[in-house]
Amino acid sequence: MKVTPSALTAFCLSSRRRHQLLSTLRAAASNDSTSTDSSQPINPAQAPLAEDRKDWFVDGRDTARRLKIELGLMSGENTASADDGDDGMPSASNERSSRENAMENGRKAALEFLKSFSDDENGKNKTQATEEKSNESLETTIRKRHDQFTLPSRKSHCLTICLVPPPSATAAWERLNDVRRELKDPGFYRWPPHANLLYPFLEPNFDKESEKSKEEQVSEFRKELIVSLTSVAAQCQPFDVEIDTFGTFGDKTRGVLWARPKSNYSSPAADDDDCDEEPLITLQTFLEKHFPTCTDQRKQGSFTPHITLSHYANITDALEAKEQVESKWESVSFHVPEFYLLQRIGDEGQFKILAKIPLGLQEEKEVYFFDEPLAFPAMPGHEDEWVYSERIAMKNRRKINFKRGKKFT
Repeated sequence: MKVTPSALTAFCLSSRRRHQLLSTLRAAASNDSTSTDSSQPINPAQAPLAEDRKDWFVDGRDTARRLKIELGLMSGENTASADDGDDGMPSASNERSSRENAMENGRKAALEFLKSFSDDENGKNKTQATEEKSNESLETTIRKRHDQFTLPSRKSHCLTICLVPPPSATAAWERLNDVRRELKDPGFYRWPPHANLLYPFLEPNFDKESEKSKEEQVSEFRKELIVSLTSVAAQCQPFDVEIDTFGTFGDKTRGVLWARPKSNYSSPAADDDDCDEEPLITLQTFLEKHFPTCTDQRKQGSFTPHITLSHYANITDALEAKEQVESKWESVSFHVPEFYLLQRIGDEGQFKILAKIPLGLQEEKEVYFFDEPLAFPAMPGHEDEWVYSERIAMKNRRKINFKRGKKFT
């Protein structure tokens, strides 16, 4: 990029040309004295002629003009008429005008130089802004990839991420437990009233050759879980759930009766007018994106939120139970401020709270892991005899169905 010289540069160049001109004039005077008659005495006090003064001024002015042309401060066309009077002789007004023009041209040159310098700086700033934007985009991509859980793990049926009515929703707990007890739910002791979001969920796949102990690997695993769960929770606000409809799954070899947890935002500000999806379904979608190996809830192609009420030998029995429940059910609602990571010990153990994840995470909230899994207050402390009998009967049915399936394959 071409940079116009500054006023200081112009001054230095003009000074050098002036010295060169003086040297030329001295040399010319020396030659003139040599060519004259040596017998003619020279009077040092003799004043220079008017013509000498004119030539001196004209030569100096021409030198200044050439300098400005070289610096690009003026055009080389018709420069004589611009600086001279009508008769070609410099006037006093023209002399002042020349000085003023020189100063103005110097000022313009300085401004042009500063402008070009400013343009360079702006260009650098724009380049820097572009680089920062690019880096920010890269950091965003890395962060998104980091939010996706990638530590070595395996799915376990002893872990689930699910919706459960919070302990404060006592009316919902009472109504759901009553109907499950009446329907003789085989999972009454092991499972709280819940809607699975990711089941089975992930447990650490321990590296036996690692220098880290098992406890250290568990700690690292939980820290990464917190990162992903925090990212999900921050994108979902608390919502409300209403239970007033029921459905069934199954065929001639099994049947399931379930309640539909219909969700919506209680606060209009939290509702997204551009999205018709229920918040519970949105939450499950975000979870699957962060834990892409846990897609069991979409085996049928879409996620159907449901709270299991009981299990049956076939779909016919489940449909009969559905009519029975609908005939006397009254709608119940509860607020959902959090969801849970539950864990059980062994197939017969009760699912308890391993971690609770508050929705719409703020600075004062965080994902909290319990040192020891914590039971929900409304859950039974032991497995009653009728629950055990129903559970064993269901297990035997499943064994028979499994053998039949192997026989016909």
